[in-house]
Amino acid sequence: MFRHIVFFRLKPEEKNRIQEAAEKLRSLTTVPMVRHVEVGLDEVKSARSYDIALIVDCDTRADYEAYDQHELHQPVRQFMRSIVEASAAVDFER
Repeated sequence: MFRHIVFFRLKPEEKNRIQEAAEKLRSLTTVPMVRHVEVGLDEVKSARSYDIALIVDCDTRADYEAYDQHELHQPVRQFMRSIVEASAAVDFER
């Protein structure tokens, strides 16, 4: 299993779009090689918090790489880039 985790911090003027962003991220379940998607919204709101966490599981790294380039992923990526101030990712074999 290959896991992709991303944290997103929205631009201050885009914070009102957090639910829209979460729904778009949840739509990634339609990408064929994705086995599981989990989206979490930050509740603590500390100085080091990010607003949204995304976890995507694929069977293999090759499946993850195919997901990364998949046509259903691209519009979600473009939307997130338009509203995100900062992001961080960790990708690893489970």
